[in-house]
Order: sequence, then C-alpha cells, then structure tokens
Amino acid sequence: MDVSMNEETNAKSEEYYDEVYFDSDEESDDPSPGIGLPGKKKKAEDSSTKKVLSDDQLLYDPNLDDEDEAWVNEQIKKAAPKKKKNQAEAKTDAILTCPLCFVPLCFSCQRHDRYPKQYRAMFVRNCKVVRTERYKYKEKGEEEEEEAYYIVRCQSCDTHVAMMDEEEIYHFFNVIAT
Repeated sequence: MDVSMNEETNAKSEEYYDEVYFDSDEESDDPSPGIGLPGKKKKAEDSSTKKVLSDDQLLYDPNLDDEDEAWVNEQIKKAAPKKKKNQAEAKTDAILTCPLCFVPLCFSCQRHDRYPKQYRAMFVRNCKVVRTERYKYKEKGEEEEEEAYYIVRCQSCDTHVAMMDEEEIYHFFNVIAT
C-alpha cells in the first residue's frame, strides 16, 4: 500500500510544477491592482495546476548546444588548410555571417591588420562573385600597378558582403563576425 501511494505522489509531482517554481517576491509585493477593471486585484495563478511540459513541447533540446558546437568545429576543421587538419591547429579569427540573413559565409578567415572590422579569406560558402563589374584601385605613388576587385554578394539575399581580388582572396567588410 505504501509503495502505490509513493508512486502516485511521484507521478503527481512530475506532472505539475512545484509551488516555488513560479514564486517571485516581486509579484507578491506589487501594490498595483493590475490591468482590468478598477478596484479589482490580479488573479493569483495556482502553480500547482500548471503541467510540466516536455522538452518537445517547449521546443527545447538540451543536447543541441553541444551538437551545434561540434558541427561548427567540424566546419572550421574542413575549412582549414590541408596541413592543419587536426582540431588544435584548425583555427579562425572569426566565423563570418551575412548581416541581413545570417547565412554563414566563412568558417576560416584572418582579421585584417590595419582595419579591425575587415577579414580576408580564401575559402567561402554561400557567396557569389559578380564578374561583370570590375573595380580598379590605384595606390598613391604607384602609377603602374592597379589592383582589380570584384563584388561579392550573399547568395541567399544578394547583400554586398565583400570584394574579391584577382588572386581570388576575399576581403570581407560588411559581415557579422562571431
């Protein structure tokens, strides 16, 4: 008899939240009558009637953060040069995403020495190069050498995110770095 009562108590405690789960000192000290009719007080919610929701009902996966981290580490490892394929050597200064649609653009990049919000990379994804528009840049003092750049856009939303030089190095400037 004791075993069955104990099981019922455990089942009931698992089905509904404890009274202290939703307890807040601030709510009980609130002098305002609440939203609604003047002179009426807020209806106190009984936490013992709130059912405990499963992870699926809460749209929550407790293992998802670890799985996401493993996936990102794998992407960084894939983007690393062939010589640096182990996890310790596969490093990046940032993971670059599009500022408009947040699509990942690069998992292996190097921060620019002179401009801290700019990055350069050789291996990218979700990018398209507009080869019909070529921009030339001439440095002061150097009359003979001109550098040519092509516009790089996000493949998903068409946002201008970088320029690519003639050596096919991408220079990112309009990105979110994480």
